[in-house]
Amino acid sequence: MSAVQSDTPRSAFVELSSASAKELVRNKKGSFSILFMVGFLFLLIVGINQAVNVAGRPAPVVSVSGDASSVSSVEAAFDDAGIALATAGSNATVTVQGESAIVVVDTADPPYWFGIVDALEGAGVSSSKISVVDDTGFVQSDLVRANLATIAALGFMAITFMGTALPLVAMRERGTLRLLGTTPLRKLTFIAAQTPVRAAAGLIVAAVVVVVSIVMGYLDFGGVLSLLVSFVLGLAMFFSFAYLLASRSRNTEFINSIAVIVPIVVMFASGDVFPKQILPDWIEVILQWLPSSWFVQAASADLVGSATMLPVPILWLMMAGCTVAMSLLAARLFVWDDRER
Repeated sequence: MSAVQSDTPRSAFVELSSASAKELVRNKKGSFSILFMVGFLFLLIVGINQAVNVAGRPAPVVSVSGDASSVSSVEAAFDDAGIALATAGSNATVTVQGESAIVVVDTADPPYWFGIVDALEGAGVSSSKISVVDDTGFVQSDLVRANLATIAALGFMAITFMGTALPLVAMRERGTLRLLGTTPLRKLTFIAAQTPVRAAAGLIVAAVVVVVSIVMGYLDFGGVLSLLVSFVLGLAMFFSFAYLLASRSRNTEFINSIAVIVPIVVMFASGDVFPKQILPDWIEVILQWLPSSWFVQAASADLVGSATMLPVPILWLMMAGCTVAMSLLAARLFVWDDRER
């Protein structure tokens, strides 16, 4: 019985999935490029955050005002955290109103304000209700926390564009797809078979972001499930765009250009590496409606506690709908070779 079972041929999907996984492992240059992009971006943002928000900043000296019922508990939290309190000569002021707090730091000599935020959260103020600005009104942000969702998006795009679309187009360029087109293999089976190993790589990126978020105190275990839903839907959506991009192209240079340009656009549209205060309001509105922004907003709702343009479940539905539409269109447009057009 075991001999009969071992001789049973595997399905075309399983065979292609296995071959795709082996090819991705053998392609060390492509795998390194994907890992390098994600790692380099993370280290870059950590370095920028260190230079902008940490290095050379003095310890905070805080004055607290606002609701009398809240001020005492906030001052107690600051005292427990070892943050100095002062009514005059402070380099940061905290105004507590109900469940929210506004932190204003001195522009001339801005203090290390992360400790202030941590103490406010320890006093029961939600991170989504804490605003940090300088005395000119310019928003201050923890660049690592604010850009973790963007890092995940760029990691997913590296896997789907560089690790999926580019090899498919290279296969068409070499004539490999033309040979496959002479077999009974269905196009949808071939496309779907490219996904499992790359989806596993995407889940590894998602797991790394989740672990970093928990270790850094950005995320509690209650928000993990919601974040993972955003990650799975976002990864699926990026796959659908990659397959659509690769459905007819036979120019690897074009795909390479897209793989470089699109992440820059996503960083500008969705992250906090570039300050959005310099943009006109109408441009900000347009950027918010990009599909990549749907994913970043949904993920950031759990990672940062930031507000979203629509409720997160609606953003999930939009990502799912976009995935289905783009996948069907990619399957419809996919050609083995130019002669099919």
